[in-house]
Amino acid sequence: MDMNAVKRQILYLFYVLLVGDVSFGAIRHLRKICKNSEIEILSNQGVRIEPVTKSHVELVLVDPSLLSTRSKFQLDFEFRTTAPNGVLFYGRPHGHNGQSIALILQNGDLMYKIKCPTLHADIFIPTRNMTQLNDGKWHSISYSVKFKRHGRKGFINIDGFPTPKRYEVSCDHMASLIMGGTSPKDRGYIHELENLPGHFEGCIRNVRIPTALLSPPKYYAVSVCD
Repeated sequence: MDMNAVKRQILYLFYVLLVGDVSFGAIRHLRKICKNSEIEILSNQGVRIEPVTKSHVELVLVDPSLLSTRSKFQLDFEFRTTAPNGVLFYGRPHGHNGQSIALILQNGDLMYKIKCPTLHADIFIPTRNMTQLNDGKWHSISYSVKFKRHGRKGFINIDGFPTPKRYEVSCDHMASLIMGGTSPKDRGYIHELENLPGHFEGCIRNVRIPTALLSPPKYYAVSVCD
């Protein structure tokens, strides 16, 4: 039995009982710690995001000014859920300047939310067969921003299917990424994400970011994905 994982699960149980924002049904669905298992969003093990307000994973990137020498920003991950609504990820620059980019589930569909200086938009992203993504199966997302001479364009790939349209991204370089929920530190600056009708509940794994992380991922009220 992994004692560190056990400690994390015990702390999580104390947390949900203390804040009281999780149902007894959700508690019954808490995953038991598996033998020799570890919580790791960067691996195939993944993490389970719980239906709790503060459940999320934070990834802090290296100094975003270093990205100016790169031609591309890339984020790849896989997720599995039956929840119709919730945040898959959002990114924000340094400081609370009101900028953000996000991918969310809305009634099982994928929505791309852009809040940049030259563009505020909510964009529906179609899947290959117009299927909804809260079917309990694993799905892969690839999000990239290519730095061009005349601006930056966002590209989204779902389950190997590239969306035909490219989207302008005029936000500053992302300094951090939040997976599976929202960070209390950002409240008041991400109103469009705070008022979703539900919280993401499910697993996220195999997160890949070519840009180096400033520190290991930070986990808040998550459990083991089985």
